[in-house]
Amino acid sequence: MNGSARPVGTNGSARPAAAPTVGKGGAATPVARSPLPTRQRRPGYAALGALLVLGLGGGFGYLYSTAGEKVPVVVVAQPVAVGQVIERSDLSTVDVAGDITAIAGANLHSVVGQRAAVALLPHTLLQRSMVTDVDPMPAGQVQVGVAVKGGQLPADGLVPGDRVQVLALPSGQQQSGPGGDAGKPVVLVDAATVYAAHPDPVQAGGTLLTLLVPAADGPAVAAASASASAALVKVPAS
Repeated sequence: MNGSARPVGTNGSARPAAAPTVGKGGAATPVARSPLPTRQRRPGYAALGALLVLGLGGGFGYLYSTAGEKVPVVVVAQPVAVGQVIERSDLSTVDVAGDITAIAGANLHSVVGQRAAVALLPHTLLQRSMVTDVDPMPAGQVQVGVAVKGGQLPADGLVPGDRVQVLALPSGQQQSGPGGDAGKPVVLVDAATVYAAHPDPVQAGGTLLTLLVPAADGPAVAAASASASAALVKVPAS
């Protein structure tokens, strides 16, 4: 072997190298070789691929930018009982992302002065259906203020919307109520609704409540509160 490469035929046998052509003057003229086949480019596919890349990039960019976009909405900051007038201190705003149904933070003041159509609890996103400009207090009901001491209501306290039974506790000078026995509580209202509840700023451990009771029972409940004999028992909602 002399180290030079010899062309190989299709059947694996070596082909003789093509002899150079001798031109005028005895100079050898190189033999022209056929060019290797090249891959054919298709401009249409290349353009389509570029458009797909740009489209996907734009789509992911939009999703990324909107995923973190937040808007302020109105949220309840303090409990508000059914029918109670909503004050500015009862509301706040919070930034949320996504498709949320709630009153926009820019419209917060449009809610102040309206009444709660349902019991509003803290951290609830406020919707228009939750407020009204009509007093929803049922006909035939009255609001009665009741002051109770610790031990005369459930230990966990009461919140607006709770249903309670109102009792009058016996005292040393108190006689039994109609149909009752001496020394036993008298049921004043079978089922009243807590309209509002706040800590008593004067009496430590006490609670100030506003109850919705039938109009006929209002005086008896007010009298029990005045004599510090009112007690409340939480009952099922229905």
